[in-house]
Amino acid sequence: MNRMRRLGAGAIAATFLLVLSIAAFGQATLTLEFREMGPHVGQLFELRVVEIDTGREIARYAISEIEGASFDFEVPDLVIGASYRIDFYADANGNGLYDAPPADHAWRVEFPDVQGDATLTFIHNVDFSDIEWPPQIDGTIGESEYRNSMTDSATGMSVSWQNDGSILYVGLVAPGTGWLSIGFEPERQMQGADIIIGAVSGDQLVIEDHYGNAPTSHRKDTVDHIIQAAGSESNGETILEFAIPLDSGDSQDKTLVAGSRITIILAYHASNDRLTARHTERSATSITLDG
Repeated sequence: MNRMRRLGAGAIAATFLLVLSIAAFGQATLTLEFREMGPHVGQLFELRVVEIDTGREIARYAISEIEGASFDFEVPDLVIGASYRIDFYADANGNGLYDAPPADHAWRVEFPDVQGDATLTFIHNVDFSDIEWPPQIDGTIGESEYRNSMTDSATGMSVSWQNDGSILYVGLVAPGTGWLSIGFEPERQMQGADIIIGAVSGDQLVIEDHYGNAPTSHRKDTVDHIIQAAGSESNGETILEFAIPLDSGDSQDKTLVAGSRITIILAYHASNDRLTARHTERSATSITLDG
């Protein structure tokens, strides 16, 4: 029987059988049982658990090759009263990446209002959903992890991005070991831009949601709308990954429209982690969001 390997932190409820018991101390464990998965033996299988209210991914798992028609695993530390979405797919076309059905076979189910330990039994079916599998926000950027990428010649920074209908996922790499940032849709230099800025110091990530309050300055937002973030430093470079809403509804953020071409501003400091230190390099360019 396969055991899922944990990688990181169209409902089809009719295909699940749910058994519930009372959990202690405000947390619950979800046991997932997959049955009749014979059509996908030998294929990559991946699954992610998302907190519905925040859009934050709380766990991701993978089986490199499904060994048998039945397998199961546990998702611990679910919060009592919270609601979760479970997305998973089998790599039916064998290319090692997620592709929308029918190329790959994918499913989505919601697990609302957790009240205790539960067991969900999934029986294979062909009621597929396009789960728009996103990059994993873990501070590393794998080859082909994002659908889009570019390198800015003026700064030497690289930008990777991907979005669905509501969330934008971004991966930044900058030369040096100081802070790095990206701003979206400035009106004049920095003014009006929705800016994400961060730095990695030791094993700690500092990241803030800012807005451009003048052509040459920016301030921290009243409300932080960063859904999830991670960062790392290695080989003289800094990596920052984060997810933000396309439309937070906040006047200090910009509304980003899927499929549109948007202006971005990039900046970094080569060695200083202090977010107020003046940039080493900056530039402006543009990217096109997924439609």
